[in-house]
Amino acid sequence: MPLPAKLRVATGLYVNWDSTIQVDEEVLAWIRGSQPQSPSSLILSREGEAVFLLAEALKKGGGEHLISEGLYRRLRELFNWKIERRLGGNGFHMGRVLLELGLRPLVSYPCRPPSIMLSSPLFKVACGGKLRLPSEAVREDDPEYDHLSFEFKQSPEEGIETTGRIIFSWDRMSSEGWFDEDFLELALDGEHVDLLVFAYAHLLLPSFKKRTDVLVDLIEDARRRPKIHFEFGEGSPESMVYAMERLAGCVDSWGLNERECMKYLGAESEKPEDLAEAAEEALKRYGLQRVCVHSSNFALAVSRLPPERELGALTAACKAAAASTMGGTLERNLPRVESLPRSRVEARKERREGLTFVLVPTYVNS
Repeated sequence: MPLPAKLRVATGLYVNWDSTIQVDEEVLAWIRGSQPQSPSSLILSREGEAVFLLAEALKKGGGEHLISEGLYRRLRELFNWKIERRLGGNGFHMGRVLLELGLRPLVSYPCRPPSIMLSSPLFKVACGGKLRLPSEAVREDDPEYDHLSFEFKQSPEEGIETTGRIIFSWDRMSSEGWFDEDFLELALDGEHVDLLVFAYAHLLLPSFKKRTDVLVDLIEDARRRPKIHFEFGEGSPESMVYAMERLAGCVDSWGLNERECMKYLGAESEKPEDLAEAAEEALKRYGLQRVCVHSSNFALAVSRLPPERELGALTAACKAAAASTMGGTLERNLPRVESLPRSRVEARKERREGLTFVLVPTYVNS
Protein backbone atom coordinates (compact mmCIF):
# COMPACT_ATOMS: atom_id res chain seq x y z
CA MET A 1 0.00 0.00 0.00
CA PRO A 2 2.14 2.91 -1.23
CA LEU A 3 2.04 6.19 0.68
CA PRO A 4 3.89 9.35 -0.38
CA ALA A 5 7.34 8.85 1.15
CA LYS A 6 7.68 12.50 2.03
CA LEU A 7 4.20 12.88 3.59
CA ARG A 8 4.57 14.36 7.07
CA VAL A 9 1.76 13.30 9.41
CA ALA A 10 1.03 14.15 13.04
CA THR A 11 -1.41 12.12 15.16
CA GLY A 12 -2.99 12.88 18.52
CA LEU A 13 -3.98 13.78 20.99
CA TYR A 14 -3.42 10.99 23.52
CA VAL A 15 -1.28 7.96 24.35
CA ASN A 16 -2.16 5.88 27.41
CA TRP A 17 -2.15 2.31 28.65
CA ASP A 18 -4.93 0.00 27.47
CA SER A 19 -5.49 -2.92 29.85
CA THR A 20 -7.75 -5.74 28.64
CA ILE A 21 -9.67 -8.18 30.84
CA GLN A 22 -11.58 -11.04 29.22
CA VAL A 23 -14.96 -11.64 30.86
CA ASP A 24 -14.95 -15.27 32.00
CA GLU A 25 -16.53 -17.32 34.78
CA GLU A 26 -14.46 -15.56 37.45
CA VAL A 27 -15.58 -12.13 36.30
CA LEU A 28 -19.19 -13.32 36.05
CA ALA A 29 -18.95 -14.74 39.59
CA TRP A 30 -17.71 -11.34 40.80
CA ILE A 31 -20.71 -9.67 39.19
CA ARG A 32 -23.17 -12.16 40.71
CA GLY A 33 -21.59 -11.86 44.15
CA SER A 34 -21.50 -8.06 44.25
CA GLN A 35 -24.10 -5.44 45.07
CA PRO A 36 -24.76 -3.29 41.97
CA GLN A 37 -25.14 0.44 42.48
CA SER A 38 -26.58 2.85 39.94
CA PRO A 39 -23.96 5.50 39.00
CA SER A 40 -24.41 8.78 40.82
CA SER A 41 -21.86 10.94 38.96
CA LEU A 42 -19.89 11.18 35.71
CA ILE A 43 -16.78 9.81 37.43
CA LEU A 44 -17.45 6.40 38.98
CA SER A 45 -15.94 5.88 42.42
CA ARG A 46 -17.69 2.76 43.82
CA GLU A 47 -17.10 -0.87 42.92
CA GLY A 48 -20.87 -1.44 42.75
CA GLU A 49 -21.17 1.17 40.00
CA ALA A 50 -18.70 -0.76 37.83
CA VAL A 51 -20.63 -3.96 38.54
CA PHE A 52 -23.92 -2.30 37.56
CA LEU A 53 -22.57 -0.97 34.25
CA LEU A 54 -20.73 -4.17 33.33
CA ALA A 55 -23.88 -6.22 33.95
CA GLU A 56 -25.82 -3.82 31.72
CA ALA A 57 -23.13 -4.02 29.02
CA LEU A 58 -23.42 -7.82 28.87
CA LYS A 59 -27.05 -7.31 27.86
CA LYS A 60 -27.01 -4.15 25.75
CA GLY A 61 -23.42 -3.50 24.67
CA GLY A 62 -20.69 -1.41 26.19
CA GLY A 63 -19.43 2.15 26.32
CA GLU A 64 -16.71 4.18 28.01
CA HIS A 65 -16.84 5.57 31.54
CA LEU A 66 -14.46 7.60 33.67
CA ILE A 67 -13.45 6.21 37.06
CA SER A 68 -11.60 7.53 40.07
CA GLU A 69 -8.05 6.51 40.89
CA GLY A 70 -9.37 4.60 43.91
CA LEU A 71 -11.79 2.51 41.84
CA TYR A 72 -9.11 1.94 39.20
CA ARG A 73 -6.74 0.53 41.80
CA ARG A 74 -9.53 -1.65 43.26
CA LEU A 75 -10.31 -3.18 39.84
CA ARG A 76 -6.63 -3.80 39.19
CA GLU A 77 -6.35 -5.47 42.58
CA LEU A 78 -9.29 -7.75 41.77
CA PHE A 79 -8.14 -8.77 38.28
CA ASN A 80 -4.42 -8.02 38.12
CA TRP A 81 -3.47 -11.56 37.08
CA LYS A 82 -5.94 -11.44 34.15
CA ILE A 83 -4.84 -8.12 32.65
CA GLU A 84 -3.14 -7.87 29.25
CA ARG A 85 -1.55 -4.43 28.99
CA ARG A 86 -0.47 -2.58 25.85
CA LEU A 87 -0.15 1.00 24.67
CA GLY A 88 -3.30 2.64 23.33
CA GLY A 89 -5.06 5.93 22.73
CA ASN A 90 -6.14 7.45 19.44
CA GLY A 91 -2.81 9.16 18.81
CA PHE A 92 -0.89 5.94 19.39
CA HIS A 93 -3.12 3.67 17.28
CA MET A 94 -3.15 5.99 14.28
CA GLY A 95 0.58 6.57 14.58
CA ARG A 96 1.37 2.84 14.81
CA VAL A 97 -0.51 2.06 11.59
CA LEU A 98 1.28 4.85 9.73
CA LEU A 99 4.64 3.67 11.08
CA GLU A 100 3.97 0.14 9.83
CA LEU A 101 2.98 1.58 6.44
CA GLY A 102 6.37 3.23 6.10
CA LEU A 103 5.84 6.71 7.50
CA ARG A 104 7.32 8.04 10.74
CA PRO A 105 4.64 10.22 12.32
CA LEU A 106 4.88 12.92 14.95
CA VAL A 107 2.79 11.69 17.90
CA SER A 108 1.33 13.66 20.81
CA TYR A 109 2.36 12.74 24.38
CA PRO A 110 0.82 15.10 26.98
CA CYS A 111 2.10 12.73 29.69
CA ARG A 112 5.55 11.18 29.31
CA PRO A 113 6.21 8.71 32.14
CA PRO A 114 9.16 6.32 31.65
CA SER A 115 6.95 3.21 31.35
CA ILE A 116 5.08 4.64 28.35
CA MET A 117 7.92 6.44 26.61
CA LEU A 118 10.31 3.47 26.84
CA SER A 119 7.60 1.14 25.49
CA SER A 120 6.77 3.33 22.49
CA PRO A 121 7.81 2.67 18.88
CA LEU A 122 10.22 5.00 17.10
CA PHE A 123 7.73 7.82 16.64
CA LYS A 124 8.79 11.44 16.39
CA VAL A 125 8.14 13.35 19.63
CA ALA A 126 8.22 17.13 19.93
CA CYS A 127 10.47 18.35 22.71
CA GLY A 128 11.46 21.99 23.11
CA GLY A 129 10.92 22.80 19.45
CA LYS A 130 12.96 19.81 18.30
CA LEU A 131 12.13 16.26 17.23
CA ARG A 132 13.22 13.47 19.56
CA LEU A 133 12.72 9.76 20.05
CA PRO A 134 10.22 8.78 22.77
CA SER A 135 13.08 7.48 24.94
CA GLU A 136 14.68 10.94 24.76
CA ALA A 137 11.55 12.78 25.92
CA VAL A 138 10.85 11.11 29.29
CA ARG A 139 9.46 13.10 32.21
CA GLU A 140 10.04 11.05 35.35
CA ASP A 141 7.17 12.39 37.46
CA ASP A 142 4.36 12.29 34.87
CA PRO A 143 1.37 10.02 35.67
CA GLU A 144 0.65 6.90 33.59
CA TYR A 145 -3.08 6.75 32.91
CA ASP A 146 -4.86 3.52 32.06
CA HIS A 147 -8.08 2.42 30.35
CA LEU A 148 -9.43 -0.89 31.69
CA SER A 149 -11.43 -2.73 29.04
CA PHE A 150 -13.69 -5.67 29.91
CA GLU A 151 -14.21 -7.61 26.67
CA PHE A 152 -16.97 -10.19 26.19
CA LYS A 153 -18.38 -12.51 23.56
CA GLN A 154 -22.02 -13.43 23.15
CA SER A 155 -22.86 -16.52 25.21
CA PRO A 156 -26.57 -16.80 26.07
CA GLU A 157 -25.99 -19.79 28.33
CA GLU A 158 -23.75 -17.61 30.50
CA GLY A 159 -26.11 -14.62 30.37
CA ILE A 160 -23.97 -12.66 27.89
CA GLU A 161 -26.43 -11.45 25.27
CA THR A 162 -24.08 -9.54 22.97
CA THR A 163 -20.45 -9.17 21.92
CA GLY A 164 -18.55 -6.05 22.84
CA ARG A 165 -16.56 -4.30 25.53
CA ILE A 166 -16.93 -1.71 28.27
CA ILE A 167 -14.06 0.61 29.17
CA PHE A 168 -13.40 2.07 32.62
CA SER A 169 -10.85 4.86 32.22
CA TRP A 170 -8.76 6.45 34.92
CA ASP A 171 -7.55 9.39 32.88
CA ARG A 172 -7.42 13.00 34.03
CA MET A 173 -5.23 13.79 31.01
CA SER A 174 -7.99 13.09 28.48
CA SER A 175 -11.03 14.04 30.58
CA GLU A 176 -9.59 17.44 31.52
CA GLY A 177 -8.03 18.21 28.15
CA TRP A 178 -4.32 18.23 28.90
CA PHE A 179 -2.51 19.09 25.68
CA ASP A 180 1.03 18.43 24.47
CA GLU A 181 2.01 22.02 23.75
CA ASP A 182 5.32 21.07 22.13
CA PHE A 183 3.43 18.76 19.77
CA LEU A 184 0.82 21.36 18.82
CA GLU A 185 3.50 23.96 18.10
CA LEU A 186 4.95 21.73 15.38
CA ALA A 187 1.80 19.89 14.29
CA LEU A 188 0.01 23.12 13.40
CA ASP A 189 2.94 24.44 11.40
CA GLY A 190 2.80 23.56 7.72
CA GLU A 191 6.57 23.83 7.51
CA HIS A 192 6.81 20.69 9.64
CA VAL A 193 3.54 18.78 9.03
CA ASP A 194 1.33 18.19 5.97
CA LEU A 195 -1.57 16.47 7.77
CA LEU A 196 -2.75 16.49 11.38
CA VAL A 197 -5.17 13.75 12.44
CA PHE A 198 -6.59 13.99 15.94
CA ALA A 199 -9.36 12.93 18.31
CA TYR A 200 -10.04 14.15 21.83
CA ALA A 201 -13.42 15.84 22.31
CA HIS A 202 -15.48 12.76 23.22
CA LEU A 203 -13.21 12.19 26.21
CA LEU A 204 -13.68 15.66 27.72
CA LEU A 205 -15.88 16.11 30.76
CA PRO A 206 -18.58 18.71 30.02
CA SER A 207 -17.03 21.02 32.63
CA PHE A 208 -13.84 21.03 30.52
CA LYS A 209 -15.46 21.33 27.08
CA LYS A 210 -14.05 24.82 26.60
CA ARG A 211 -10.57 23.37 26.38
CA THR A 212 -11.57 23.18 22.71
CA ASP A 213 -11.26 26.97 22.63
CA VAL A 214 -7.53 26.60 23.25
CA LEU A 215 -7.21 24.42 20.15
CA VAL A 216 -9.32 26.77 18.07
CA ASP A 217 -7.14 29.73 19.03
CA LEU A 218 -3.97 27.83 18.16
CA ILE A 219 -5.37 26.70 14.80
CA GLU A 220 -6.59 30.17 13.90
CA ASP A 221 -3.23 31.70 14.83
CA ALA A 222 -1.28 29.24 12.69
CA ARG A 223 0.27 31.07 9.76
CA ARG A 224 0.51 28.07 7.43
CA ARG A 225 -1.57 25.34 8.94
CA PRO A 226 -1.62 21.80 7.51
CA LYS A 227 -4.67 19.82 6.45
CA ILE A 228 -6.57 18.80 9.59
CA HIS A 229 -8.78 15.74 10.11
CA PHE A 230 -10.98 15.52 13.23
CA GLU A 231 -12.06 12.05 14.36
CA PHE A 232 -15.19 11.66 16.50
CA GLY A 233 -15.78 9.24 19.37
CA GLU A 234 -18.46 7.95 21.71
CA GLY A 235 -18.37 9.61 25.09
CA SER A 236 -19.53 13.07 26.15
CA PRO A 237 -22.20 14.38 23.71
CA GLU A 238 -22.02 17.88 25.18
CA SER A 239 -18.28 18.14 24.65
CA MET A 240 -18.49 16.61 21.16
CA VAL A 241 -21.20 18.98 19.96
CA TYR A 242 -19.32 21.94 21.39
CA ALA A 243 -16.19 20.87 19.49
CA MET A 244 -18.15 20.36 16.27
CA GLU A 245 -19.46 23.92 16.40
CA ARG A 246 -16.24 25.59 17.54
CA LEU A 247 -13.97 23.76 15.10
CA ALA A 248 -16.15 24.68 12.11
CA GLY A 249 -13.91 26.46 9.64
CA CYS A 250 -10.77 25.21 11.40
CA VAL A 251 -10.65 21.60 10.17
CA ASP A 252 -10.94 20.10 6.71
CA SER A 253 -12.54 16.72 7.33
CA TRP A 254 -14.41 14.58 9.84
CA GLY A 255 -14.39 10.86 10.52
CA LEU A 256 -17.01 8.97 12.53
CA ASN A 257 -18.78 5.63 12.80
CA GLU A 258 -22.40 4.88 11.97
CA ARG A 259 -23.64 5.28 15.57
CA GLU A 260 -21.92 8.64 15.89
CA CYS A 261 -23.40 9.71 12.56
CA MET A 262 -26.89 9.04 13.91
CA LYS A 263 -26.12 10.67 17.26
CA TYR A 264 -24.31 13.80 16.13
CA LEU A 265 -25.33 14.32 12.49
CA GLY A 266 -28.93 13.17 12.81
CA ALA A 267 -28.86 10.26 10.34
CA GLU A 268 -32.23 8.49 10.37
CA SER A 269 -30.72 4.99 10.36
CA GLU A 270 -27.51 3.04 9.84
CA LYS A 271 -28.37 2.47 6.19
CA PRO A 272 -25.67 3.82 3.84
CA GLU A 273 -28.07 6.18 2.06
CA ASP A 274 -29.21 7.76 5.35
CA LEU A 275 -25.64 8.10 6.60
CA ALA A 276 -24.56 9.65 3.30
CA GLU A 277 -27.42 12.16 3.42
CA ALA A 278 -26.46 13.24 6.95
CA ALA A 279 -22.79 13.45 5.96
CA GLU A 280 -23.62 15.63 2.96
CA GLU A 281 -25.67 18.02 5.08
CA ALA A 282 -22.84 18.29 7.62
CA LEU A 283 -20.26 18.88 4.90
CA LYS A 284 -22.25 21.81 3.58
CA ARG A 285 -23.23 23.23 6.97
CA TYR A 286 -19.74 23.15 8.48
CA GLY A 287 -17.76 24.05 5.37
CA LEU A 288 -15.87 20.76 5.22
CA GLN A 289 -13.96 19.16 2.36
CA ARG A 290 -14.81 15.61 3.38
CA VAL A 291 -16.90 13.51 5.78
CA CYS A 292 -16.08 9.81 6.15
CA VAL A 293 -18.38 7.32 7.90
CA HIS A 294 -16.93 3.90 8.76
CA SER A 295 -18.65 0.78 10.01
CA SER A 296 -17.83 -2.91 10.28
CA ASN A 297 -19.49 -3.54 6.90
CA PHE A 298 -18.55 -0.52 4.80
CA ALA A 299 -16.83 2.83 4.58
CA LEU A 300 -18.37 5.78 2.79
CA ALA A 301 -17.30 9.31 2.06
CA VAL A 302 -18.99 12.44 0.83
CA SER A 303 -16.36 14.88 -0.35
CA ARG A 304 -15.23 17.56 -2.77
CA LEU A 305 -12.38 15.31 -3.97
CA PRO A 306 -12.27 13.39 -7.30
CA PRO A 307 -14.11 10.04 -7.17
CA GLU A 308 -11.07 7.93 -8.10
CA ARG A 309 -8.99 9.50 -5.36
CA GLU A 310 -11.73 8.87 -2.80
CA LEU A 311 -12.19 5.27 -3.95
CA GLY A 312 -8.47 4.60 -3.58
CA ALA A 313 -8.35 6.16 -0.11
CA LEU A 314 -11.33 4.21 1.25
CA THR A 315 -10.14 0.92 -0.25
CA ALA A 316 -6.68 1.39 1.24
CA ALA A 317 -8.17 2.21 4.65
CA CYS A 318 -10.33 -0.93 4.58
CA LYS A 319 -7.32 -3.06 3.67
CA ALA A 320 -5.26 -1.59 6.53
CA ALA A 321 -8.13 -2.13 8.98
CA ALA A 322 -8.47 -5.78 7.97
CA ALA A 323 -4.72 -6.36 8.07
CA SER A 324 -4.65 -4.98 11.62
CA THR A 325 -6.96 -7.80 12.76
CA MET A 326 -4.77 -10.61 11.42
CA GLY A 327 -1.94 -10.55 13.95
CA GLY A 328 1.64 -9.75 13.06
CA THR A 329 2.74 -6.76 11.00
CA LEU A 330 0.79 -4.84 8.39
CA GLU A 331 3.61 -5.36 5.92
CA ARG A 332 3.15 -9.12 6.16
CA ASN A 333 -0.64 -9.06 6.28
CA LEU A 334 -1.55 -6.58 3.56
CA PRO A 335 -0.91 -8.99 0.65
CA ARG A 336 -3.13 -11.55 2.40
CA VAL A 337 -6.08 -9.14 2.63
CA GLU A 338 -6.89 -9.56 -1.06
CA SER A 339 -7.90 -13.17 -0.40
CA LEU A 340 -10.47 -12.20 2.23
CA PRO A 341 -14.17 -12.00 1.33
CA ARG A 342 -15.87 -8.60 1.19
CA SER A 343 -18.97 -7.66 3.15
CA ARG A 344 -22.27 -7.92 1.32
CA VAL A 345 -22.54 -4.26 0.46
CA GLU A 346 -22.58 -3.01 -3.10
CA ALA A 347 -19.75 -0.63 -3.95
CA ARG A 348 -20.77 2.75 -5.34
CA LYS A 349 -18.93 5.67 -6.89
CA GLU A 350 -20.68 8.72 -8.25
CA ARG A 351 -20.49 12.46 -8.70
CA ARG A 352 -23.58 14.53 -8.06
CA GLU A 353 -24.20 18.25 -7.60
CA GLY A 354 -20.47 18.93 -7.45
CA LEU A 355 -19.83 16.36 -4.70
CA THR A 356 -18.32 12.88 -4.71
CA PHE A 357 -20.07 9.94 -3.08
CA VAL A 358 -18.12 6.69 -2.65
CA LEU A 359 -19.10 3.53 -0.78
CA VAL A 360 -16.83 0.48 -0.45
CA PRO A 361 -17.44 -2.84 1.35
CA THR A 362 -15.00 -3.86 4.09
CA TYR A 363 -12.82 -6.99 4.07
CA VAL A 364 -14.08 -9.67 6.45
CA ASN A 365 -11.52 -11.54 8.55
CA SER A 366 -13.80 -13.97 10.36
